[in-house]
Amino acid sequence: MFSRFHKLRLSLAAKCELLFGGAVALVIAAAVFVPWLRMEQLTLQSNEQTARALVQSVLDSHLTAQQALRAAEPASRPAADATAEPDARQTASDLQRATTQPAATQPSIEGNRFGPVHMVLLRDLAQKGTPTERRTLQSVDKERSADFYAKLYRYDGDYRYRFGRLILLEKTCAQCHQTPAHGILPADMDDLPAGAFAVASVDIPSQVQPNQLLLNRMFIFTAALVAGSLAIVIFYLIISRLILQPVRVLQETAEKVSEGDLNIRTHIPTDDEFQVLSETFNRMLENLKAGEDQLRSINKSLDLKLEQMKETNLALYESNRLKSEFLANVSHELRTPLNSILGFAELLKDAPAISADTKGVRYIQNILRSGQNLLELINDLLDLAKIEAGRMEVRAEPLSLSDLFEGLSSILKPLLEAKSLSIEASVGTDVPLMTTDAAKLQQILYNFLSNAIKFSPAGDWIRLEARRHDAEQVKIVVSDRGPGVPADKQAIIFEKFRQVDASHTREHGGTGLGLSISKELTHLLGGELGVSSAEGGGAAFWMVLPLKIQSQSHDVRDGGGLGVQSVERGT
Repeated sequence: MFSRFHKLRLSLAAKCELLFGGAVALVIAAAVFVPWLRMEQLTLQSNEQTARALVQSVLDSHLTAQQALRAAEPASRPAADATAEPDARQTASDLQRATTQPAATQPSIEGNRFGPVHMVLLRDLAQKGTPTERRTLQSVDKERSADFYAKLYRYDGDYRYRFGRLILLEKTCAQCHQTPAHGILPADMDDLPAGAFAVASVDIPSQVQPNQLLLNRMFIFTAALVAGSLAIVIFYLIISRLILQPVRVLQETAEKVSEGDLNIRTHIPTDDEFQVLSETFNRMLENLKAGEDQLRSINKSLDLKLEQMKETNLALYESNRLKSEFLANVSHELRTPLNSILGFAELLKDAPAISADTKGVRYIQNILRSGQNLLELINDLLDLAKIEAGRMEVRAEPLSLSDLFEGLSSILKPLLEAKSLSIEASVGTDVPLMTTDAAKLQQILYNFLSNAIKFSPAGDWIRLEARRHDAEQVKIVVSDRGPGVPADKQAIIFEKFRQVDASHTREHGGTGLGLSISKELTHLLGGELGVSSAEGGGAAFWMVLPLKIQSQSHDVRDGGGLGVQSVERGT
């Protein structure tokens, strides 16, 4: 019940008033109920006591009359009778004679009325008894703990009281009434108390009138109502002044604090727990204010730092742009003389004078090989510069993957023959012609295959396959059986200038730009790429591309890469 009461959307004051009002009502009702019942009992007891007094007075007067009759008997008797013990027959005869005297000389209770009291012997109850007397016997027979029957009733607008009492045989009564002629109990009243021999009934006006009883009830009810009202009013004043007023002050302060006002303070001079709470609340506000001031100061410093960082970022961006332009220009300028060097080296290699000199041929081959490596590095730097400068364009055109795979195999044939490797190319029958940038796709696959050739053991094979990924995409996979990529390295090799083995004594060379450039180019083609590998179990580089794309200019700096959680071994 209390849990449901707590869930009611009421204020604390309303809840306190409802709970205390109910408690006061219950307490006052319980306190009034006891005197209410006692008043009812006293009313009935007053009638009962009056009726009992009337019956007792009649019994006393009856006993006094009997004693006076016995005292009036002839005082002189024969000496022998006086000294001799009367026998039982004579005593019985005398008692019979005494009880059968005329009513003028002896009061009798055999169905006689003595003022308002009517008394009758049990043996005469059926003929001379009243209904009240018969109900008295029935009530006594049922309850066993009571010796009377009482009823309050209304007659002709007045309240009257009927009372019936069972009279028990006493020593004084036995002198006259305990004889065979009288009898004690009727045949159907065997369960009555021993010694019961008569019933007295009385019908008198009620000693307490109902209007007086109603007035008393009204007084009690009015007193309870006034007491309850005063208690509720006093409690309301106490709650409002001592409890609810400090709570309201704290609530108003908390609302202002929630609106951002930390300069407000509470003042509750009650010298109790509320004052302690108020002081604690004020200290909390002071700490919050100090923290806010500190944060504001830190924010100002951060704003200054942000402005400085913004300026620094602008300078860095400009420097990076200039660097990219410089790399693009330098790479472009370097390719022209390098191509000339390679061309003249080829001419020298075929010259008759050089071909006869074995050492000269070896020198020229070193020049060609170093020049080719330098040319690849310059091309990678040029591609990287274009990507960073955002000057890459996509030229979409129809492309057959079978033709592309065959062309790649031809281009890489010298590298494959040097390590006795072979490429197993396969294209699924359900893979149609693609519409994409063939040059960029060829460059991506070239980087994948050159990596596979670099890390594959001599005499092994490399698998190049394409299969339908879904209705709109195709998946291309380049797999080898090289050393693979460790799990802890798979998060870095698609970054620029990062390799699995970055030491100066690494077995395989490369700049670490091949897979980074492949990642950006795959993004340009609208796809994604990644690697599946385990250390010592080979590696499978894959990419998923759409079957059709549109020609467009694309700034890769806006995309920021694909964010693919894949890795490369380096190139």
